[in-house]
Amino acid sequence: MTRFAFYALRLLRVAAGFLLALALAAAIVVVFDLNQGRMPDLVAGAVAIGFYTFLAAGLFWPLLLIQFVAEAMRWRALAFHLGLGLLGAVASLAWVYARAPQEAPDPILGDEPSITLTKVLVAVVAGLAGGLVYWFVAGRSAGLQRIERTHP
Repeated sequence: MTRFAFYALRLLRVAAGFLLALALAAAIVVVFDLNQGRMPDLVAGAVAIGFYTFLAAGLFWPLLLIQFVAEAMRWRALAFHLGLGLLGAVASLAWVYARAPQEAPDPILGDEPSITLTKVLVAVVAGLAGGLVYWFVAGRSAGLQRIERTHP
């Protein structure tokens, strides 16, 4: 395998790990927050998970850039990748809070506050799970190079 093919494969692994981490985090949010712990229908759940993965990929591109830096700097620590997952969870909660209406929710209409303990817990679990999945796919071998033999 040429050096170019090796690096292209590493970059594909980073991108695949990032998308799998986002998909798992989206699945956790869909099941435990949006659907209140009930499993959605298969097609509806798959569409919702795909939509939220696509949305998160557009919003969390700075985390992908950090993952590329981690690959280049050979940062393989599990704690680093879990921390990035928590950073994504905090960023998503901040985004939800910033876009929430400023008036109090109406109890007659059944509105709930924009940030609840359940949403915080689900976001933290989704971020940690996403960081763990990324670490399994690409993070634990970040920066490792293949061994080149000079003589057969």
